[in-house]
Amino acid sequence: MTKILMLVAMITTIAGCTPFTPKDCQKKSALDSCSYQRSGKVTDKDIYGEQASGIKKALDAALTEPHAWSGKRCNVHLDFNMDGTLQNFIIKSGDKDYCRALAEASRQAKFPAFTNQHVYDDMGSARWNMHGQP
Repeated sequence: MTKILMLVAMITTIAGCTPFTPKDCQKKSALDSCSYQRSGKVTDKDIYGEQASGIKKALDAALTEPHAWSGKRCNVHLDFNMDGTLQNFIIKSGDKDYCRALAEASRQAKFPAFTNQHVYDDMGSARWNMHGQP
C-alpha cells in the first residue's frame, strides 16, 4: 500500500512540474512534446524571426533606393543553401517594379547562413511576402 501511495505521489509531482524545455521549445506540461513557433515573421523574437530579419535586411541593404518602395509588396519563393547562398529567386506576384528591384538586389545581397537545422528545414525553401520599408 505504501508503494502505491508513493507511486501516485511521484506521478502527481512529475505531471504538475514546470516542463523542462529546450531552447525555443513551447510546451504546457512536462509530458508534452515540443512545438516550435515557426511563423518566420521579421518581428518574431525567436530563431525564425532572427533568420527572417537577416534575410530582409540583406535584401534592403542591396536595394539601390530602399525607401522608394514604401507600401509596395512582392511575393517570392526563395531557395537557399545552408550557408546562406541563394539558389532561386522566383517572383510569384506583387508590384512588378518592386519585385524586379528585389530580384536585382538578391544577386548582390549577402544573406546570413542558417545556423539551425530546424530553421533551415522550414525556411530554406519557402514563400516570402516582402514589404517595402517606409
